[in-house]
Amino acid sequence: MKINKIILNNIRSYKNQEIEFPNGSVLLSGDVGSGKSSILLALDFALFGLRSGSLPGGSLLRKGESKGFVELLFELGDKSVLIRRNLKKQGDSIVQDSGFIEVNGERENLSPIEIKDRVLTLLKYPKDLLTKSKSLIYRYTVYTPQEEMKNILLGDKDYRLETLRKIFGIDKYKRIKNNTIIYVNHLKGIRKELAGKIADLDEKTAVKNETENSLKEIRDILNKVDEKIKDYKKLVENKDKEISLVEDKIEMLKELEKQIEVLNVEAKNKSLTKEKNSEDLVDVQNRIRGLEKEIKNEIIVDDFEIKKYREKIAELEGKIYERNAKLGGIKNRIVNSEEITKNISRLDVCPLCKQQVTKDHIKKVISDENEKIQENETLMKIVEKEIGGFGNEIKILKKELENLEEKKSLVEAYKLKKKNLEEKKEFLDRLRKDNFEIEGELFNLKRNLDELSGKVKEASKAKEEYELLINERDKLNAEYMKLEVEKGGREAEARSLERRMAEIELEIKNKEKSKNELIYWTKVQDWLVDYFVELMEVIEKKILLKVHHDFDSLFQHWFNILIDNELIKIGLDEEFTPAIEQNGHTIEYNYLSGGEKTAAALAYRLALNQVINLLIGVIETKNLIILDEPTDGFSDSQLDRMRDVLRELNVKQAIMVSHESKVESFVDNVIRINKREHVSEVLR
Repeated sequence: MKINKIILNNIRSYKNQEIEFPNGSVLLSGDVGSGKSSILLALDFALFGLRSGSLPGGSLLRKGESKGFVELLFELGDKSVLIRRNLKKQGDSIVQDSGFIEVNGERENLSPIEIKDRVLTLLKYPKDLLTKSKSLIYRYTVYTPQEEMKNILLGDKDYRLETLRKIFGIDKYKRIKNNTIIYVNHLKGIRKELAGKIADLDEKTAVKNETENSLKEIRDILNKVDEKIKDYKKLVENKDKEISLVEDKIEMLKELEKQIEVLNVEAKNKSLTKEKNSEDLVDVQNRIRGLEKEIKNEIIVDDFEIKKYREKIAELEGKIYERNAKLGGIKNRIVNSEEITKNISRLDVCPLCKQQVTKDHIKKVISDENEKIQENETLMKIVEKEIGGFGNEIKILKKELENLEEKKSLVEAYKLKKKNLEEKKEFLDRLRKDNFEIEGELFNLKRNLDELSGKVKEASKAKEEYELLINERDKLNAEYMKLEVEKGGREAEARSLERRMAEIELEIKNKEKSKNELIYWTKVQDWLVDYFVELMEVIEKKILLKVHHDFDSLFQHWFNILIDNELIKIGLDEEFTPAIEQNGHTIEYNYLSGGEKTAAALAYRLALNQVINLLIGVIETKNLIILDEPTDGFSDSQLDRMRDVLRELNVKQAIMVSHESKVESFVDNVIRINKREHVSEVLR
């Protein structure tokens, strides 16, 4: 696998950034917090999606944004693969949206789970090594944050050993042994069951003879019961015919009773309606008397007179508008005269003829303009007085108009009451007519009820006859059912004996077969217990020893490259935990210096990478490794040794994250990351 390019849109501190990755060793360089590790998280997300706990959506989507995406372009042999995963805000959560995978230009739109499944297939990763929180193969061969590797070294040894067994595929032998034990227990049950079947062969033969005799006796009894059943069945059929004739009469009686019930309900409803109508008659008569008193005196208002008042008011308002316009002209003339008086008093030379302006001329002009001002002020008072007069006249007219309109509203109310009175009188007539019609209908209903009651008395005699016939038929049925029950019981007994006979014959037939099966399964059980389980244990130990040997050798090899200290020796114990000796004494991992801890974690990481790649040879990520801050706490001499590490790794693409400037001197390519105003970008 070779990564070509990644695009980050609204991912952590990146707004919209495209990053290209060349072959060879690549360093992501930048200050702490500049956004280097964000690129690795985006790469992880593009391949495997969000994972609860280790890579939630809230840790990827840029704050304040509602959506974002990551696009990853990489090569797998002769395949060019483009993956796009989308993020969106949904309520208070950040979730994955559907995306796509494009292989050699052929695109498929897929759900997040489908994308993950396709990625595992493309990378040839075993799907059983993908947990909900991480892909174990990717984590231990391609990209493991350095701090997480330190946690693996210091974590629970049983969990670490179980995880490594899964990665190396050794746990399958344990599963085989456990499944074999389960299967052996199952075989014990089968053998016990077969032995039980063989034990009672003579007893089954005796039971078969007894069953044959019992079956013959039951069949003789059944023949006699069948004859009696036929006789009773014929008697019951004759009685049913008599009952059917009487049932017709009873049906007629039921129909008459239904008709009587309907007529009674109808008569009751008519009586209630008549009673309600009588109450309404009294209420309507009272309302009519009240309305007649209210509309005794009719009010008359002339619409033409209202129109004249409105026209007069409009005429006066027009005059006021004219006077206001005239008043504006007078005020403008006064202002103009005052402006002339003010300007000429300061004038020395005429702006038109350029001659000297004399004082006499100035006095004359001022005198003339003052006369104009007095004349216009007198005229303004006259106009203002006229406007006031018109305004008072309008107030009087509006008051009178208001009185007329109030009277008009009373006239409308009078008309409504008069109309209501007429409607009430019409309703009163309808009520009287309805009551008259209801009285006639009640009379007819009573007559019909009397006729139906007479017919009911005649038909009720059929009930007594029906009850007598039913009792006789029930007695016959009871005897018939007794015989049927007896027959059913005998038949069930016969069927049971027949089934028992078939079962016994089948059991006897299968006894020899069961004996042969017992011999066969005994041999299988002995082989599994005495040979197969032991063989699985031997294979498991040999493979585990081989893995441990290779892992231990590579672990020591990488550590010795990184640490030039003959006083410190390192290896792996049986549980794949680093065993450290210093000056001949065993020490804990935590007592190492910061650089030594990082070296041990990195050596463990590189050894694990190589062992897994050797064991699972088909995976497509063997030529890619990502190292996140692998030099944390390294001295200058240790930093120099990273050159040897990169050279010896011999992978097509090694991506490193570091803020150590010295690393730039021995990598093939450097991608510099800068963060400004909370936005990360690649420096060109």
